[in-house]
Amino acid sequence: MTLDLGQITDSTAWTSPDATSFTPPYLSTYAYDGPFADGLPAFDVTHDETSLIYATNWGFTCTMRGVEEPWGHDIAVPMGHTQLYTLEKRAVVAAGGAVMRIWPAAHPSDRNQAWRLIVPQTAEQRFRNQEAAPGIEAGVNDAVSLAARLGSPVLLARQVYERYWH
Repeated sequence: MTLDLGQITDSTAWTSPDATSFTPPYLSTYAYDGPFADGLPAFDVTHDETSLIYATNWGFTCTMRGVEEPWGHDIAVPMGHTQLYTLEKRAVVAAGGAVMRIWPAAHPSDRNQAWRLIVPQTAEQRFRNQEAAPGIEAGVNDAVSLAARLGSPVLLARQVYERYWH
């Protein structure tokens, strides 16, 4: 099955035949305990359910599967003068621009929440966490373009919650 980038909606669930050979890159983890630090990598594409990751200006957690209330946890992420972002994983794109996986929307949020493009760190650069065009179709297209331009995998996430983290 071929993915039509112009037909992606919030209910799209899609897995590339190449997803089984995709190796998730390392993304700096700022969590300090349990599944927040030791779970599936943020770029993992092996889980079927739409999942969350948490982010601050300092780093990310692992993939948090099965979380129903993205704001109801004791989150094992160091507090500091930062925001804590709850991000819904929506797509992973491989280096070069091939879409590996798309997950459907599963967590309610304010419709005006930001969409994020996350690029893992390299020897030359800290991780990148930049805004994407709003909406799943535009976001996936942004992720494909960025992955092709940088030659790096890209994770597309939708922000579902944000709070001051101090």
